[in-house]
Amino acid sequence: MPVSPDKGKSVSTADSKQEQLTRAQKIENNGGIPLFPSVGDADYLVTYWHDLGVVESGAMGPIPLSSKEILSWQECTGIELQAWEFRVLREMSRRYLIQHEASKKLECPPPFGDPVNEFDRAVVSKKVANAFKAFLQAKG
Repeated sequence: MPVSPDKGKSVSTADSKQEQLTRAQKIENNGGIPLFPSVGDADYLVTYWHDLGVVESGAMGPIPLSSKEILSWQECTGIELQAWEFRVLREMSRRYLIQHEASKKLECPPPFGDPVNEFDRAVVSKKVANAFKAFLQAKG
């Protein structure tokens, strides 16, 4: 079992996988629907951004998408971006990293959405009830 570097305690594989999930994936696993801002007709840019990989790998960690990376992606996909689209993709990557760094602090609120209502209470209630049933059956 892997050892947690900060605590020296064993970490289960399930815990390790849970830590790798995004906030949206955790909300979905808890029965909720993540709240995202509406981007209207520009939703294709989000698709392009995800195709690009959101960020690049740098020597010291993630870095914003470079012009070179976006140009290469354009050439490989045959998609010709307008100048404003090009700038928006770079800015999305840059701001993502800013939020990513800020989100490492526990007190950081989610960048969008209502943290109080991140999950469907009925789904959570059903999961809790099932857990108690399983517990009682195991004891009996």
